[in-house]
Amino acid sequence: MRQAMLNSRHADERPTVSSDWLRLVAVAAEARGLDVTPIFAASGVDTSVLANRGARVCAAAAQEASRRTMGRLSDPLFELTLDEAIPLGALSMTDYLVISSADVGEAMRRIVRYAPLISDGERLILTADGHEVRFRCVSEHGLPHITEMVIGLFALRARTLFGPSWSVKSISFAHKPQGSRAVYDRICQAPIQFERPFNEVVFARDMLAVPMVGADERMSAIFLDEADAALATVRPPRASSFMDSVKRVLEDGLDARDLTLTRLADHLGVSARTLQRRLRAAGVTHRGLVRGVREDIATRSLATRASQGQIARTLGYSGPGAFQRAFKRWSGMTPGQHRAR
Repeated sequence: MRQAMLNSRHADERPTVSSDWLRLVAVAAEARGLDVTPIFAASGVDTSVLANRGARVCAAAAQEASRRTMGRLSDPLFELTLDEAIPLGALSMTDYLVISSADVGEAMRRIVRYAPLISDGERLILTADGHEVRFRCVSEHGLPHITEMVIGLFALRARTLFGPSWSVKSISFAHKPQGSRAVYDRICQAPIQFERPFNEVVFARDMLAVPMVGADERMSAIFLDEADAALATVRPPRASSFMDSVKRVLEDGLDARDLTLTRLADHLGVSARTLQRRLRAAGVTHRGLVRGVREDIATRSLATRASQGQIARTLGYSGPGAFQRAFKRWSGMTPGQHRAR
């Protein structure tokens, strides 16, 4: 049975990033001989913030600085590869939380929980289904280089920190390749697919039990206390509506093949009867919400190169035929006709 492990905080209307995020960009760029001071200034970022660990910067300004840096370097894969120039510890608290974990599973859960310390504009999801685990990055920005930075950092850091037994089964990106496939292969060292429904890394579930070489229970407790205090200072998540929460739980539950009312109520912390009452008050039904979530993801996925078989599996259908029939009921056309439009 699949188990939803943990979701990071949802971002506010105006996402922010830590000065640590900008420091990664600066260090990696300077390692290639580029002075980022004028680039950051032109983007509205004062480089003095780099010396202030934990300071928050408007994500839009940070992204502009990153975009300009990539332009100056003429390297669209700069953020995918930047961890190659970043020493262990550059991610500050996050690196130490991982190093001191008891095993890979604990390290992964910490990566997800404390992701907002680096950027509160991404939602990281860790789920286990059968013999596989999926580490997924959902970005509010929708920018390829942001998700490539997250997955590139994870791919490179995991090989360093999780030991020689660590391996990845596959990596998927929702966007088209931004540069050389050889670079993607060097960083990811796993089968890669592009234009898929999600940005995610898939690995074997038994990897979660691999012990961490640097596990230290005493230091772990100290780092956790500091991380929790730091997390409390990050702007709290926006007040999402009840319906926003319902839809997010349903979307996260697609991999589980369990979109039942019971599971939804459990994850929302209410009884099934209370949930039904609140849905009726909102003028919606559980079945209608499930269909709406599936339709939304199907429509987004058909805009990519994902096959109908892959989309069917993502949505929990038995095969392409079942998906095609359902899609035609929703939209009045087949998936192929929708894609052709």
